[in-house]
Parts: sequence; C-alpha cells; structure tokens
Amino acid sequence: MRYNLPQQDVSTSAGSLSSMIDIIFLLIIFFVVTASFDNEQIDSKIDLPTVDSAAVKSLPEQRIMLNVLENGSVKIGFTELLPEEVSTKLGSLLKTHQAGPDTIIIISGDRNTRYKYISPVMNAAAQAGFPQVRINAEVNSDK
Repeated sequence: MRYNLPQQDVSTSAGSLSSMIDIIFLLIIFFVVTASFDNEQIDSKIDLPTVDSAAVKSLPEQRIMLNVLENGSVKIGFTELLPEEVSTKLGSLLKTHQAGPDTIIIISGDRNTRYKYISPVMNAAAQAGFPQVRINAEVNSDK
C-alpha cells in the first residue's frame, strides 16, 4: 500500500512561531527577575539642600545611600525605619548590605530635616564600623 505524503509548499515556514514566542517570553522573564533594581537612589520625596559651591565627587563603587525624610524616618533601599528605630536597628541593617571596610555611607537628607534626625544616623553608621560618611547636596546652578 502506497501512502502519498502531502507536498510541501515552499511558502510555508519550517518552524513554528509558538516556540519562538515561548523563548522570547522566557528571556523577558529571566531579565526581569535577574535585573538588579537600583535601590541606591535618592527618594523622590527628598528635596536636597543647595550649596553655592562644592567639590563634585563621583559616586564610589562601594556605597550605601541613606535617605532621611523630613519626619525623621530613614530609608535604605526598600526598607524604612521609623525615627525611634534608627539607633537600635540601623547598624545591623547596614551590616546586612554586604558592605566592606571601604564602604562609604552617603546621607541624603531633606532640606527641612532637623539635625536631631541626622545625628543618630551618623552615630549608628559610626558604631556599625563605617568611618566614612558623606552628606549629599545639590550644587546651586544659578551662579
């Protein structure tokens, strides 16, 4: 018994698009999951103080950015500490960010933040073993 195979049309594609779409979606999922979200950014709620002149330094490779809001709460990445938790929890939280001895702490405080909220942050960083602390500010571009 002879079986006749259907003739292949030259215009049809040899592969299926569904497998290619599956691969594209897997790649998209892979890149979304493995992307490192930059949690070292200045919070949008912070209005940095301005200075007339400053030595503009590039950001060091090893850094931890702390955002101190006007109400005294501190944000490290996606973690927020209330003002009364800063002295007790900030040091251990800084140590969990895989920081080395050369890590620099950069404090971005709102221009309306009182010093009584900045001081405990600086003390907690020093007690956790981070001797280098910088204060972030905006350089006034009017001059």
